[in-house]
Amino acid sequence: MPNIFKYNRIRFGQMYYDAREYLTSKFLQVGEVFTPASAYGQILQVLIDLGKLIFYYIEDSITELNIYTSTRDVSIRNWARIAGHNPTRAISATGSVKLTYNGNPLNIYGNTIIIPKHTRLINNTNNLSYIIDMDGEETRMNLIGKNSIELRVVQGVIETQKVTGGGDALQSFNFNGKRGALIDNFNVKVYVNGDQWKIYESLYDIPYNAKGCIVKTGINGGLDLYFGNIYFGQIPELGATIQIEYISTSGNGGNIFDSEAASFTFAESLYDTIGTPVDANEAIDISVFKPILFGSDPEPIALTKILAPKTSKAFVLANADSYVYFLEKFNIFSVIDAFSSLNDDDVTDDNVVYLFLIPDVNKRKPASADYFSVPVQLFLLTNDEKEKIYDYVEQSGQKIMGTEIKILDPIVKRYVMNVNIIAIEGYSKDTIRQSVVSKSSDYFLKNRRRDRIPKSDIISVIETVEGVDSVNVWFVSEENEAFKKDPNNANLPDKGIDVFGDIVIGRGEYALIRGGWETRNGYIYYDTVEQGKPGSVNIAFGKDTNDNLNLSIHRINIDQVKNS
Repeated sequence: MPNIFKYNRIRFGQMYYDAREYLTSKFLQVGEVFTPASAYGQILQVLIDLGKLIFYYIEDSITELNIYTSTRDVSIRNWARIAGHNPTRAISATGSVKLTYNGNPLNIYGNTIIIPKHTRLINNTNNLSYIIDMDGEETRMNLIGKNSIELRVVQGVIETQKVTGGGDALQSFNFNGKRGALIDNFNVKVYVNGDQWKIYESLYDIPYNAKGCIVKTGINGGLDLYFGNIYFGQIPELGATIQIEYISTSGNGGNIFDSEAASFTFAESLYDTIGTPVDANEAIDISVFKPILFGSDPEPIALTKILAPKTSKAFVLANADSYVYFLEKFNIFSVIDAFSSLNDDDVTDDNVVYLFLIPDVNKRKPASADYFSVPVQLFLLTNDEKEKIYDYVEQSGQKIMGTEIKILDPIVKRYVMNVNIIAIEGYSKDTIRQSVVSKSSDYFLKNRRRDRIPKSDIISVIETVEGVDSVNVWFVSEENEAFKKDPNNANLPDKGIDVFGDIVIGRGEYALIRGGWETRNGYIYYDTVEQGKPGSVNIAFGKDTNDNLNLSIHRINIDQVKNS
């Protein structure tokens, strides 16, 4: 067979050219017999296209065989399942409400009403459903005076699906929620022939012939349900009715941050003591007792890609890294730091894991607020939120006996950011100023660094603002200004800022760009970003740069250097 191709020329274009040259020399009539429209020309083009598809398939297969290079959601979830990582589904917001009798009479038998478990409430602000959760099947409320009771609520609605058992070992089923619905990560129950079966984390955790199963986040969405093989869990018999019950939730959308403004109505009837349905909305006022928080959306696929290789095969909270992994799955924190104090001289806290947690303000702030206007309290966990975290850790069953966790209150360090800009002639200073504040807000809201905030980060962000030619940034620290008020400290190293001008963050500290304090010289920075008033972000402009052809060409060249 003739050697048509040269092995140092393996691009498809080169191979096509070599094949065409061979056919041209072979037939010596390329213009008349061999053309792209001729039979040989079309066959050659089809072979080239098929070759491209084959190589594309091979390349795609190799790419999807590694979780670090995978691009498809289903591939990443497959590798996560192999690694033992179960991607976190949405989490329902939880809290409690207070039911208070307001004195309006009800036409009922006696003066007691029955509130069944899973009675549904409607929030009048977000129009979402919240269900009453309790240990028993019902609770009773006496309609006397201003009597009130507190009840736990979970955001969402209860849904069920049924399948039939096949009698085989290691049966598995997939359940998908309604289109667009999110299935709660924790509130899932499995019943076989009406009997509730316990949910385990791993097949090997299920005792011999025990009524147990495994529930995992579905690779293709929804829930995957697995049963055992006698040695690890009982096998549902042929024809058994398998029912799965879960809460369909709105995730982060179910959080209620303004508890005082929240109002509810009963979406379902209550009952008197002889079973007569009662519309209690006119007689019972519903208010938030404990904040309804900690709702979150499903784990982003990018986070799954990061967490899966770090999965603990022991499924226990044994060290700081395992706590970081456990808390990252909740998808509600912007900063998670866990550490112990084993290396210090104090042995009394060697069994304590300290947690430093900053909630994701993007999921808590009003839509109209930005980083510089959101209340500082939203960067901190409330006592109720801390209690929820402690409860989640205990309920997980993964904490090692004898260990303790302690959530630290962040030490807030305040800074202001000063920006000097040379703008390009013809651009609006107000527009540039608004863009700088907006992009800076986005940067700080998404910042995850725990060691420092480099001023080079801010400079690179501001450089992307249209109309900015040159920019310089420097920070001023509240702590350092207070420290330098003492003349004896004038020549000592700065606090909170290093020699590069970067903000340095210590363990347990949280750096916040906020005014509301004064410098060593009595100059006041206000907690604002308003123009014309010294505040959290101060922007000054120098002399404009003339816009000309050389500048345009220069900026194109710089972009090419950055992208090369």
